[in-house]
Amino acid sequence: MKTISNLQVDTSDMPVTEATRVITVTGEVGAKFFMYIVQDDTLKYYDFLDGAFELGHNNKNNNLEVEMSNKHFYRDIAFPAGGGSYTITLVTKGLTAIAGSNKSVISKNIAKQASNATVTFKAVTASTGNYATFPTTTATGGLADVANLIFNWDVTNATTDAGGFGLRLTGDPQDIDGSFWYFTTTDTVDGDVSPSDIDQGRKVRVDDLTDIGVGSQISAVSSGSLVTTATVTNIDIASKTLTLSTAQTFADGITLTFVAKGILAINNAIGCLLSFPGVTAVLGAPLTQTVRANVSNSTTVTLSDTQGVTGGNLIKYKGVGVSNASSNRVTSVTPDPGGSDGDGLMVVELLQTLSAGTVLTFSDCHNVINFEGNITVSGFPIANKTIFFDIDRLITVGVAS
Repeated sequence: MKTISNLQVDTSDMPVTEATRVITVTGEVGAKFFMYIVQDDTLKYYDFLDGAFELGHNNKNNNLEVEMSNKHFYRDIAFPAGGGSYTITLVTKGLTAIAGSNKSVISKNIAKQASNATVTFKAVTASTGNYATFPTTTATGGLADVANLIFNWDVTNATTDAGGFGLRLTGDPQDIDGSFWYFTTTDTVDGDVSPSDIDQGRKVRVDDLTDIGVGSQISAVSSGSLVTTATVTNIDIASKTLTLSTAQTFADGITLTFVAKGILAINNAIGCLLSFPGVTAVLGAPLTQTVRANVSNSTTVTLSDTQGVTGGNLIKYKGVGVSNASSNRVTSVTPDPGGSDGDGLMVVELLQTLSAGTVLTFSDCHNVINFEGNITVSGFPIANKTIFFDIDRLITVGVAS
């Protein structure tokens, strides 16, 4: 009895362009088998004579008959441009068996990208009401393509009365690295999880493993609560089971939110090879506003516009005639007390006497903070994805008081 010990082929997803994969069969000299390859959900079989997938099946061209003359058999297979999935099947013949198995068949599956994927990069915040629409940068490519991007984003304060209290760069731009970028997805729990179960609450089965990788963290749950940060440390693909770094309690059917932070975790989750050679934050000209009406020995200063000015005793200001004898910060800002534009005011710490038309310059608050840098994509995911830049680690939004 002769044996076939293995059928090997790279089963990672193929790009949308034509691709070639090498099939390797390992076994004993004299072992016999035949092989066929089908495009799933079609009637197209690989014609080993023509080297193409064609409709219909005949034993002559679609079954590759082999008697091994050495321990390894190799064959290149060309997969056409376009999407699809393919199954490679090996069937032993005569007195040949699969080593260590009572079966006579080995099969492998390969998927092919239907179209090039677009990766979108954009800033994100939990304080959406304090910002105008964020700019984005995109790149489109195949699985093995490389894209070098330069982005220049103006992150702009909202112009609304409720959110236009300026932006303050409170994080250190020198600390910006790959950890500021993340990808997020959601999934559904398939079965209760508890510290009292056999896995001590550290294994959770989910409906779908798409976009989850080792290093992804569970950041939120739709019901119940997280005990502490839970990081995925291992994935059992066959059972769709995630091993977690900490014990949790989850009810069947709840939704988990996963966040992949940083280059390695993002790549593990979506197969997108990224690098961020440098990101810098650039502050524009200092914020200026104009005194709207004469101020006489008062802490209330009317302004022609209050956008960008923050209260809370966080920022200082200066201008012709401004008294800075001691601490002189902006205590509160009222954008529109009379219900019509152009009549905003601020309350400050020191009594002021100022003339209408005086230009005031404010420190440490801005209407626009610019981010610029480079992104390299050295391998694209199989489907469109969005990668977020966490500006809340760098910017603190202004407040009314």
